[in-house]
Amino acid sequence: MLQYVSIALSQTNCFLLKIKEGYLLIDCGNKSDAYTLVKAIHNQGITLKDINYLLLTHHHSDHCGLLTFLVNENPNMKVIMSDKCAEYLKAGVNFKDENEKYSSALLRLILGIYFKFNGKITDRFEPYSSRAKDRIIKSDDDTILPKLGIEGKVLLTPGHTADSISVIAEDIAFVGDAARNMLNFFGASYKPLLISELESCNSSLKKILESGASTICPAHGKPFSADRLKAIKL
Repeated sequence: MLQYVSIALSQTNCFLLKIKEGYLLIDCGNKSDAYTLVKAIHNQGITLKDINYLLLTHHHSDHCGLLTFLVNENPNMKVIMSDKCAEYLKAGVNFKDENEKYSSALLRLILGIYFKFNGKITDRFEPYSSRAKDRIIKSDDDTILPKLGIEGKVLLTPGHTADSISVIAEDIAFVGDAARNMLNFFGASYKPLLISELESCNSSLKKILESGASTICPAHGKPFSADRLKAIKL
């Protein structure tokens, strides 16, 4: 049975999975989340040295902000990411697609007001160049997780960003920002807050559903039943 814990950081949920040897961490929050993340890991009775793999669902600063910190603390940690993510990380700033837009007009209005009065979330992070030991995903991969002792696969799930990937571990989908469970009453329930390409977004959600996952664990909001995704228009 899959063993994992959710770690709530300032903006992002990260997930720590027990693997055959050590742990796999999915996403790592903002640069300002270092204390919270390290404390949460220590609360599990382990240290950063026990995390053998870090998987990035995509390159945004609230998902990769502590990447260089973690690799500096544990040089043996291997990073799993898409090939597009590896390219975006070199720039040290969120890539903004020219077609990117909020999934609903009401969300755009509400979040516009929020950012106006609370300041803009930083879109910058320390640049990172992939190393020989890192694992770069160019297509759906069903070999990585079994080697780590987990029944599952890594899927390309673009739509929120072009570099997004999701982890299907047994019957649980860790989807990063490919789906959400927050602000659903402002429209486009469960879809990403920001969408770079709508058709790709819908195709990725269908792919996640077809994977057999029964529970969706998003980076923003609480886990929810895959049945809720089935009920929305894709």
